[in-house]
Amino acid sequence: MSLQSFLFVAIDKLYNAPQNCRRMTKFKDVDFDIKTDIVYDESAPAACTLDTYCVKGQEGRRPVFFYIHGGGFVAGDKYYRRALSRWAADMGFFVVNVNYGLCPEYKCPVPHRQLVAALNWVGANADKYGLDLDRMMVAGDSAGGYYAAMLACITTNKCLQEKLGVSTDLRFGGAVLNCGIYDVATALKNKYPFDLGGKLLRDFAGIGKNEIDGYEWKELCSVLDHVNAQFPASFLTHAQKDIFCGGQADALMKILSEKGVHYEEFHSTGLLDNHCFSLNWKSKAARKNNDLTADFMKRFAAGKL
Repeated sequence: MSLQSFLFVAIDKLYNAPQNCRRMTKFKDVDFDIKTDIVYDESAPAACTLDTYCVKGQEGRRPVFFYIHGGGFVAGDKYYRRALSRWAADMGFFVVNVNYGLCPEYKCPVPHRQLVAALNWVGANADKYGLDLDRMMVAGDSAGGYYAAMLACITTNKCLQEKLGVSTDLRFGGAVLNCGIYDVATALKNKYPFDLGGKLLRDFAGIGKNEIDGYEWKELCSVLDHVNAQFPASFLTHAQKDIFCGGQADALMKILSEKGVHYEEFHSTGLLDNHCFSLNWKSKAARKNNDLTADFMKRFAAGKL
């Protein structure tokens, strides 16, 4: 296992208890319908699976919460977002919690194609599960925040779809982006111990820091280049002292403002409330952020954004 994979696997395991085991007791009396490990792309069945969550007995078509986990592009698993999935389902959403191919085995742009396939799975199964495709929200944390934002861009950009060799007519109306990396090249060029950024860029794209300009998929290295007026209304969580993604949310919010896209945000200021702090659930900043995020999601579902 590489250093970078070890680091992000360790983070998931370290925070599994506060993220999931303790948090899930809140939902012990909720009757969920949970289906796990549904294959959405037969070309890579081991990597391309998803879980669905909803509350049993709900009437009418449900809004969709399409969640993409993080893990530095090289690690992570939907397993570690179990409580978060229940949290969103308890608000009335049909949750689609997605796994995708991890780098370096699945380099850019393979995960992007897989996530479009997962989105199209939602469309193909809308009648089966009673889904409202006009109320779809995409969400993700860290590298998953990048994939969520980029997927939103791909859905509104036919040129990107053509180059990727994918097609979808589905659109997201809302986004919840948690400490995402929205300009991969800029972020990974930063100086990290043990050249972590360079290693992650090599895993993600197979290139070095000085090879970005000639990279075949350079356009997939930055969400910022593709944001347009059709980008979904967004809630951004970010940490002012983020050790991985400092300044990334600020750059995205600037573009959203320029394009006239509605967004709301919350940021932590403490050093301990750092990258993806909201997944901890316990700190004052995490609780405040998650309350604001829930309010945003409920207003989206009610058509009141």
